[in-house]
Amino acid sequence: MVGRARCGLEMPVNTMAVGGADSALAQLLRLAEWSPRQLVIAINGRLSSQGRERLRLDPTAGYSWVRRGFRPRPPIPDVAAAVLSERLGYSVTVAQLWPGLPESGETMRSATSGIGDLTDLDDLVREFDELATAAVTPRCPISEVSGVDLAFAVVDQCRGAAVAGRGRAGHDRVLPEQVDLIAAHVVALRRLDDRHGGGALSLRYVTAELRSVVELVQYASYEAGTGKRLLAILADLAQLLGWLSFDSGRTGAAERYLLLSLEVCRGLGAADRAANVIGMLSYISAFAGHGVQAVRLAEAAVSECAKADPILRARLLGREATAAAADGDLARFRRQSQEAAALLHRYAAADAPSFLYYLSAEQLAAETGQSLVMLASQATTGRTGLLSEAASTLAGAVAAMAAPGCGEAAPAYPRSALLHATFLVRACLLRGDLEQAVAGMRTGLGLLPQVQSPRVRGYLCGLRPVMARRSRSPVVRDLLDEFDQASSRV
Repeated sequence: MVGRARCGLEMPVNTMAVGGADSALAQLLRLAEWSPRQLVIAINGRLSSQGRERLRLDPTAGYSWVRRGFRPRPPIPDVAAAVLSERLGYSVTVAQLWPGLPESGETMRSATSGIGDLTDLDDLVREFDELATAAVTPRCPISEVSGVDLAFAVVDQCRGAAVAGRGRAGHDRVLPEQVDLIAAHVVALRRLDDRHGGGALSLRYVTAELRSVVELVQYASYEAGTGKRLLAILADLAQLLGWLSFDSGRTGAAERYLLLSLEVCRGLGAADRAANVIGMLSYISAFAGHGVQAVRLAEAAVSECAKADPILRARLLGREATAAAADGDLARFRRQSQEAAALLHRYAAADAPSFLYYLSAEQLAAETGQSLVMLASQATTGRTGLLSEAASTLAGAVAAMAAPGCGEAAPAYPRSALLHATFLVRACLLRGDLEQAVAGMRTGLGLLPQVQSPRVRGYLCGLRPVMARRSRSPVVRDLLDEFDQASSRV
């Protein structure tokens, strides 16, 4: 017989509040047409399928949950929510089953917490479901990690959870045409982000899209080929949400979304997507000041896809160049950035993987200029030359990005143009060129209404006090008035 602790009698609460025939759990069981015993049988079946037989419950354990309001210890509440969700065909949370009870464990979690324990599709789906709920809250409870921990998670913990198709009798079947439509929508969302960046609205909308795909993966029936396409879409949405979260200043959530995307990519054997995700983690690590570990992650990205096509290789070399700049390694930066540019010059961008459609000579040049500013800020010799090169490179790239797109009146890539305009201004200020700095600020102010990214808007606003310290110059005084008027309108 399973002991008393296994019967879920660990957390007694006010039974008038959550127990009895009208409790939330009892109501959901009636909808599912299950008795408490049948719920426990389903939980035990799920635990056995996950290789966790030692956690199996006594068949009568569920009666105390319904009649007396007891809640079992983790991970049983999560498993109960999962099996009820599958039975009902829509998402049920632990908070719905046991409302008003404090959650167990710590409120905050790190971006890498439990990543090494994910072994199958059920684990991944549970993590996506939890993260989608937590990451959009005003105080996101996912903390960023050190460069060492992030690199360790990528190299030694993210092994790729097992994924497979699911044929479920009595469940609606996902048709290939439906997957085509979802995939096209994800492409459109990515292009929208590349142009305008991620704000709170974009973050919530794409999170809702991810939840919808998670529900299809969890509760629908699909053939193996369709299942793989759904999971590839899930990986793409997680990657997009990782970038949106980074753009919104939620670095911990960004790292976790990207690590989960990496798990799915590796499980699918999609080495190209996995390498791109690791490259993004390298970029985030470089911006966090983890130069050495950013380089390690960039190297891991190259190793992930040994037979990368030329455009993907150019992308990964560009990430390595950025990491080398954060690490203060000028020689490595030169070598990798030049090879990346040569590859892009030699091969047509039309041959790029779909997720790298944006990678152009101008984008790569803008990143090179940004890296030159990073290097110059660390240099004690050769600083003037680096800043001059950075200003020249960035001016051309920003002008190209801020120009109207083909057949359009609006800029092609206003978010990227504004981001790199801020680095252009920094370069000009460091070399004492006030007039070009003011011109760069005016370019940025013109782009501001088109950009939602809190990160990029923050970079621009952070330059105002720097300019204000130079307000004795008439050209700067005029700019400050323009800045205040422009920022008040958006």
